[in-house]
Amino acid sequence: MYEEKTEKLKYFIYCRKSSDSEDKQILSLPAQVRELKELAVKLGLTVVDVYEESMSAFKPGRPKYADMLRRIEAKEADGIIVWQPNRIARNSRDGGEFIYLMDLGNIKELKTPSKSYFNTPDDKFFLNFEFSMAKKDSDDKSVNVKRGNREKFFTEKEWAGPAKQGYLNYTDPFTKRTCIVADPDRFPLLQKAGKLILSGTYSPMLILLTLNEDWGYLTRKTAKLGGKPMSKTTFYRFLADPYYYGLMVRKEGEIYGNQPRMFTQEEFEKMQIFLGKKKRPHTKKTNHFAFKEILTCGECDGSITCEEKWQIICPTCKEKFTKGIRSNNCPRCMTPIDEMVNPKILCYVYYHCTKRVHKNCTQGSIELKRLTKIVDKELSNYEISPRFKDWAIEHLNELNKDETTDREVVRGNLKVAYDDCVKKLDNLIQLKIMPQNIDGSVLSDEEFAAKRVPLLKEKEQLWEKLNNTDQRIDDWHDLSIRAFNFACYARYWFEHGDLHQKTEILNSLGQNLKIFDRTLLIDGQKHWFMIQKGKEDVYNLAKKLEPEKWLDILAQKELPEVLSKSWLFIGEQVRTAILV
Repeated sequence: MYEEKTEKLKYFIYCRKSSDSEDKQILSLPAQVRELKELAVKLGLTVVDVYEESMSAFKPGRPKYADMLRRIEAKEADGIIVWQPNRIARNSRDGGEFIYLMDLGNIKELKTPSKSYFNTPDDKFFLNFEFSMAKKDSDDKSVNVKRGNREKFFTEKEWAGPAKQGYLNYTDPFTKRTCIVADPDRFPLLQKAGKLILSGTYSPMLILLTLNEDWGYLTRKTAKLGGKPMSKTTFYRFLADPYYYGLMVRKEGEIYGNQPRMFTQEEFEKMQIFLGKKKRPHTKKTNHFAFKEILTCGECDGSITCEEKWQIICPTCKEKFTKGIRSNNCPRCMTPIDEMVNPKILCYVYYHCTKRVHKNCTQGSIELKRLTKIVDKELSNYEISPRFKDWAIEHLNELNKDETTDREVVRGNLKVAYDDCVKKLDNLIQLKIMPQNIDGSVLSDEEFAAKRVPLLKEKEQLWEKLNNTDQRIDDWHDLSIRAFNFACYARYWFEHGDLHQKTEILNSLGQNLKIFDRTLLIDGQKHWFMIQKGKEDVYNLAKKLEPEKWLDILAQKELPEVLSKSWLFIGEQVRTAILV
């Protein structure tokens, strides 16, 4: 029996429960207090005070726990009653400090409902082991939570954690799956505030005042925070957060999420200029500009990069100046940008050689608007009306039916040739292994090899043709239809599509897309020129017709004979170009 067990000790009851996942299975604070008080009465222990704390022990810094240790060092008590050892520490610093106080004799006993730990080598070893297990459990849970957050962030493209201003955390009542949805009360108000920023007619602080006082905006109410007007810091943080145009940013990386967009990316970047900021420095340029990854320099074959420049015309003195990182005021009248009323914002995007392949490359830059006009003009060369597209596809379908009929004949001929080749190989092997050829007098090894190799090659070629006959015909049919659909709709898609769609459309026009002498060079594919030629031929014939008759032709379901031969011949040429 140890001496400590015979002493009359004084105890603190310490109860802790946090809202973290580590404590989901721990009794609530009132339940811990009730159970531990009953334990103290049952064992006849003297309780000096009871501490209740709602904080995680994953990190040091619990104020009530620190006050309890201070009072223990002041000799007000020399024992502690807890529900489990992990109520004391889940981090190495608090655990080590507690063991050290036992070494000094300040803490003589740690009591739980199931076990007591005294200032003995064995008890301190087991207590330290309990603290280590609690820390490992917290570390494991932290790793699992981070892994789950990364999975939700990168795979599901969902924001993990409390929803930002204007959004709500929503849990599906049936699947229990959580997601972020727009707050029906706050989302439209914040969106309206952003639009006022973009109008340039009001300063940010006046808009914040309007948001809070005139529109009655209150932040989302939580257990301890919220339910108040938006602060200046929160408002500026909201205006500068790329999350509101779709880009989620965490320390692990950034990705476009599935949350409802409050602004477009263009609106967001223009908003930063109104706020006197440059623009987001971590914006990924590959995602921010169209065409960049498919263009090269026409002089040195180097890569093409993009540069965005913003200019502002001061409404006070009409000075036009470039918005840089440090330029937050008009250089002439020194009016702050975020205080300007309705300033004119100009944005230019330039494409130019990186000069990494040849530092003395002489090529200049080309502006995005000029580059877009060049691509649009190129697309207009191939643009056809929906009626001509339908006529061409109808003719291609007729050709495909004819090809399907002929295909069976081709397959039959190839099958006969393949079977004949296999038979020749079998006969050659039989000749080689017959008893009369043991000494190689009928067919030597050299003769066998010389005849076998070309037969094997012929067999492989015939087998490949036999298998590819169907696919080849299907491919030209699908590609030809896609070509005419592209010619009909690509110009519209190019005007109204996103950056990725614009890049794909330009890439479809040809290969070796180069910028040279401030223009775009396109090594176009042959079938585009066939469509362009067919379009010109048909339109030249149409010019010879009277306008009324031309309108009647466009209204007909079938292509008139006067244009049929020219246009349908072009359809066959497009098919041939794709096949080749």
